[in-house]
Amino acid sequence: MRISRREFIGSAALALLARSVLAEEEPRCLDQLLARRRMIRKFRPDPVSDALVRRIVRAAMRAPSAGHTQPWNYVVVRDAAMRRRLARAALSQMFVADAPVVIVPCADRSRSRGRYGAREGDHYAVIDTAFSSLLLLLAVVEEGLGACFVGAFDEKQVSGVLGLPELVRPLAVVPVGVPADRPRRLALRPLDDALHFERW
Repeated sequence: MRISRREFIGSAALALLARSVLAEEEPRCLDQLLARRRMIRKFRPDPVSDALVRRIVRAAMRAPSAGHTQPWNYVVVRDAAMRRRLARAALSQMFVADAPVVIVPCADRSRSRGRYGAREGDHYAVIDTAFSSLLLLLAVVEEGLGACFVGAFDEKQVSGVLGLPELVRPLAVVPVGVPADRPRRLALRPLDDALHFERW
């Protein structure tokens, strides 16, 4: 049986409407993932396998980047003495050393500079690595682990501990492990407090 073009378009519109109504009623996977994300500062000593770390970093590398330059790199630190040095470099936030693994997202400015020059390239490298770091945090949650994005640190000290090349900039120190507690959920700003249309 053949259906007319009008009937086809009408049925397609109804299907789209039904999907949008269901989407509003049912929590989406991303919503659930975001609701579970917390900054974790207490960790159990359970090990985190190399395979798990690789899955997390692989997910982080799916971030967008300017000109597809993909300037991110990740330094994975397991050695206890090095974790303590990173914790001290992070303004003595010693909980960093308590996690079984610390991942340091780094922006390789040389990758972006090659396409955009020093000024814009450095800017894009940091933005792109920040995108990738957010995906890293979400991948950690998806794997049932916890992490904390530590942005307060002495950049020269972290670079020295990790032996980073001159144009590679550490963006954060991220301890990762099995959470030892579940911090309370903090209130978000109301949507209308942050949302603007056309002009501020």
